[in-house]
Amino acid sequence: MKWFACFVQRTADMKKILSVVLLLIASAFWAPSASATQYLSYCRIDARLKLDERNRPSIIEGRELLTWHNGSPDTITELQFHLYLNAFKNEKSTFFRESGGRLRGDRFESGEWGWIDIVKMQIPGGEDLTSRIEFIHPDDDNADDQTVIRVPLPAPLKPGNSVTVDIEFNSRLPRVFARTGYWNSFAMVAQWFPKIGVWETAGVRRRANSGWNCHQFHANSEFYADYIPFDVTLTLPAVYKDKIGATGVLKSERANEDGSVTYNYFEDRVHDFAWTVDTNFIKIVREFRAEEWVTPQEIVELSRKLNVPFEDLSLGDVSVTLLIQPEHVSQTDRHFRATFEAIKHFGLWYGAYPYKTLTVVDPPYNAEGAGGMEYPTLITAGTRWWAGRDQNPEEVIIHEFGHQYWYGLVATNEFEEAWLDEGFNTYSTARILGKVYGGSVLPFTMWGVPWFYFPVEIPRPYENRILTLRGPILDSLRTPSWKHYDSTSYGLNSYPRTGLVLSTLEGWLGEDVFARVMRTYHQKWRFGHPTAEDFFDIAGEVSGQDLTWFFAQFINGTATLDYELAAAKSRPERQAAGVFDGNGQRTEVKAEQNSGAGPESERYLTEVDVRRLGDAWFPVEIRIVMKNGKTISITPSAIGQRGIEYRIENGEDESVTTDFWAYEDRWKRFRFSTAAEVHSAAVDPKRKVLLDANMTNNSRAETTGARGAVRWSSGAMFWVQTFLHALSFFS
Repeated sequence: MKWFACFVQRTADMKKILSVVLLLIASAFWAPSASATQYLSYCRIDARLKLDERNRPSIIEGRELLTWHNGSPDTITELQFHLYLNAFKNEKSTFFRESGGRLRGDRFESGEWGWIDIVKMQIPGGEDLTSRIEFIHPDDDNADDQTVIRVPLPAPLKPGNSVTVDIEFNSRLPRVFARTGYWNSFAMVAQWFPKIGVWETAGVRRRANSGWNCHQFHANSEFYADYIPFDVTLTLPAVYKDKIGATGVLKSERANEDGSVTYNYFEDRVHDFAWTVDTNFIKIVREFRAEEWVTPQEIVELSRKLNVPFEDLSLGDVSVTLLIQPEHVSQTDRHFRATFEAIKHFGLWYGAYPYKTLTVVDPPYNAEGAGGMEYPTLITAGTRWWAGRDQNPEEVIIHEFGHQYWYGLVATNEFEEAWLDEGFNTYSTARILGKVYGGSVLPFTMWGVPWFYFPVEIPRPYENRILTLRGPILDSLRTPSWKHYDSTSYGLNSYPRTGLVLSTLEGWLGEDVFARVMRTYHQKWRFGHPTAEDFFDIAGEVSGQDLTWFFAQFINGTATLDYELAAAKSRPERQAAGVFDGNGQRTEVKAEQNSGAGPESERYLTEVDVRRLGDAWFPVEIRIVMKNGKTISITPSAIGQRGIEYRIENGEDESVTTDFWAYEDRWKRFRFSTAAEVHSAAVDPKRKVLLDANMTNNSRAETTGARGAVRWSSGAMFWVQTFLHALSFFS
């Protein structure tokens, strides 16, 4: 973090420090509160919400005072800002060109446009910068897009210096669409102010050259920003008294002579600020008390599992505000339980939630476009009036709270590496849902109403598997959001496929080791901006393994993984017929001479064929069960440059041998001399490799000519689950 690194690295250059102080004094009429004076970057916003000509909460008049500190070693000549609301200004924006006015199942209503205008930008007491503003389009050739601006500075900003800009702006909210907007008396006010980009010096997120990271607003992307304190004062019409939720802690409230009401919110170390109002909100506040939700036994168990001190797992109390619609009040307890379970488990697994407040917003009917979204200390949920057994709203609440960790506290670049946010959160959400609520229960819906629930629970990782297999793998996980083949490819990669990749890595490393990988990664990059290589490094360091092979194939690549147990057969192992020389004699052995051996002395030649149908490879385990109950286990023991060495433990004779499977070979035949015939064989018998595209071909019973048959025990269940899940999508 630029502001924090510069603050810690104090130098003897008092002129630089003095320049910051003078800039703050120059803007004393908007001086930040005492609690934030330690920061060298700071954002103060004073805004008023107005009703438009149809009495809708869509007009915002604001003033932003931004002090931005150059904590890099670079000399900076310009600032860059996002003007996200201009994505909804017209159909020529990049967002509209990419989305066609449709997003997340929602459709934009033509004529209900949104935008943001900068009325004036200047240095306090200094130069007017308004005429210097220039729209740029760093991601494409769309000169009509107005979601990013550059502002040349009057003088170069040297390392360690700061600049303060005073910005007057007017925002117009669109009809609720793509995470923001209004509907009747409801407004979700997000990405509503000029938002500064991120200056990345060479080496940050492994980039080669220094520069601004300030992408246009795309249909298939979310956001990226630095951590700074936000001090925001909001003046609202009187009808919204006590009907507001916002990022941060409410510091003050006052009624004004003109009938309006003013609220002041503050939060430090966040990368965004959002707020919401609705005259229909029912406000309910409850306290998450760690001592009531976390037992000492849980702490002891996790301390062992994560290999961290007992005291490092302590959690803090959190004041949780629920803003719920009247028709959903009966779901209040469900909303709070899901929220508290999320605070508990994310906190225990990755680190305590660092903020004192959390607001959960239930958007009204016809404002679903604002649902299922995350902002610092504020999330929007989503539910239905019946909220049946299909864990809605629980899944939405836990997922959106999870973004307080993946993107909120570990602030990856969602434009360029969405999988590090959405996918990590998808994996984490599935773990909590499975632990707290069990498997997914699928409803059969028609006309939007669940008629009945299937008596089948899908294990949470398998739900990600089913969703992943709905589409082809056309892009790698590391494809920038707006460069995916289409929105389906973006969605599959960023959410379920990443969850499946992480679950498969967990299966390979083991649950405890992978839990330590995830916690270590989160702790190291909390309040930071990691990239994929940072996760790769920590996974390798914590596990003590070279995982290059895994990341190259399943994160950087698009190859399909599919292993097949092609054959499993045994035949009597008899003395070979023919003419043989030995001891100076030539002896002929006839085939009929072998027919008299008794069953007690008979042995078998057992062959098991495993084929790699996809281009990807994996060190899979193989288990062979004989008819006498003995097993032969084939497990990977070393991953080399040329191939995989396997350790073979023969349960029949207690022997241990090795074999080798070269990477270029598409099949491998394992041979054994056994005392009994093969009963069955399976690849990945414990179902750890969830990325395997087709699990119905992973196991077979003994095959002798046409008598062999595929074992459908696990495969059939998978396809039944897939079919039932598909019904829920089409109904």
